[in-house]
Amino acid sequence: MTELNGSHLPDGKLSEAVRGPDGQPAVMIDSIVVVPGQRVALTFETVGPRWRQGVFLATNGQLMTANEASRALVLWSDTAPTTSLIEIAETDGRLVLYNVWDSGRGIRRFESQSHTSGMLVEKLADGSRRYSCTDIGAVPDFGRLVFRISID
Repeated sequence: MTELNGSHLPDGKLSEAVRGPDGQPAVMIDSIVVVPGQRVALTFETVGPRWRQGVFLATNGQLMTANEASRALVLWSDTAPTTSLIEIAETDGRLVLYNVWDSGRGIRRFESQSHTSGMLVEKLADGSRRYSCTDIGAVPDFGRLVFRISID
């Protein structure tokens, strides 16, 4: 887990360059309505072999997990539990999330929001959401990271 600092959270955003195999728009940044006291379960379903993959989560407020509190977290698929529980302790009413990766190029602590990155969001019957993510490359590969978010 990596803690991030900063004051501005981006709004939800669609990719202008990436589309899914059926032409559906890819999401660069998702924003989910949340309230204090809710618990978020993030489950890593599959991870491609190319690079280290993770998920950035933040709120204007406070997220709590594993006895740690922060307004922003990065959960890495190779170091976080398969399912991580995150409590929304304080919030402005939204949880912002997007996929991140570490290509090993030493650019920053992680990479995200490239021109060719994005997530396909599938709303499941149980109310959870499945995110199939692509990072960078000429041809989108939405199998780079697949994770699920459920909120109760």
